Amino acid sequence: MKKMLMGLALAAMTATAVATAAGSAAAAYPEKPIRLIVPASAGGAADTLARMIAKRLNEKFRQAVVVENKPGAAAIIGMTDIAKAQPDGYTLGMTFSGAMSINPSLYESLSYDPLKDYSPIAMVAVSPLIITASPKLGVKTLGALLDMARKEPGKLTFASTGTGSTQHLSMELFKSTAGVDMMHVPYKGSAAAIIDVQSGLVSTLSDNAITLIPFIQSGQLVPLAVETAQRIPALPNVPTVAELGHPGYQAVGWYGLIAPAGTPEPIVTKLNGAINEMLDDPAFTKWLGQQGMEPQRDTSDGFRRYIAQEKDKWAHVIKTANVPRQSVR
Repeated sequence: MKKMLMGLALAAMTATAVATAAGSAAAAYPEKPIRLIVPASAGGAADTLARMIAKRLNEKFRQAVVVENKPGAAAIIGMTDIAKAQPDGYTLGMTFSGAMSINPSLYESLSYDPLKDYSPIAMVAVSPLIITASPKLGVKTLGALLDMARKEPGKLTFASTGTGSTQHLSMELFKSTAGVDMMHVPYKGSAAAIIDVQSGLVSTLSDNAITLIPFIQSGQLVPLAVETAQRIPALPNVPTVAELGHPGYQAVGWYGLIAPAGTPEPIVTKLNGAINEMLDDPAFTKWLGQQGMEPQRDTSDGFRRYIAQEKDKWAHVIKTANVPRQSVR
């Protein structure tokens, strides 16, 4: 019994020492430059957001935060590098909905697991999606679009930025929710898709607010509904899909900060606090609005739960819509 009690006491002392060391390390963190991997090309939304976060973290911690773009294979190259990095807080990742929530169900033999290979740090922002129609289609409301779709199943078309993209799957979710049949027309990006919707060659398009709002304001596209839970400030008169008879419907692009799995919890907590400080700053939230994004704060545990919910949601959409599994190229 005496030996057992001594063993328990030693274990407790060891655990306390480890916790104290971790706390001390977090207090001193960061003591050297931080690498922030972006699994996307320079100039895009994820990269722009990562560079602003790097600037803010540099100002707060007085350490360089170096953004490193690693695009390719639908974000898989960069996401794999983040997962394989040392979990010491000196490699972070800027991730987004496609990489974490869609890729696991879309790609065969994925080299990372979004729930096992990362320590979620913080949600940062969401990018609202908007369902728009061609002016040539002659509809002004979502209800009118649905009436047309139900009268002639399969005749209406919707463009996307590619098979398995958030833009594609959001419309598959909408089709399933509304019980209509529309044909998918994939493109290699927003520009070509928008041109064909404007001309009437394709009926509709769902895409990010920052991409579509200039075309909406110029009358080149007709806004039918936003896909967020609430109306967005940039288009206060455009209702949500949920308002229009489909409660609970929501589809957004989102962005967040992650680290390799095993990153010490005190460091994760410290970084989460730094991100939430940014989200409390009106200058930062104003900047987000200028990028077509809305702030989204959460705890690291809340972010983990959100990733899991989104992963399950899009897995169901991919299965229901019979979206073919893709090969990593």
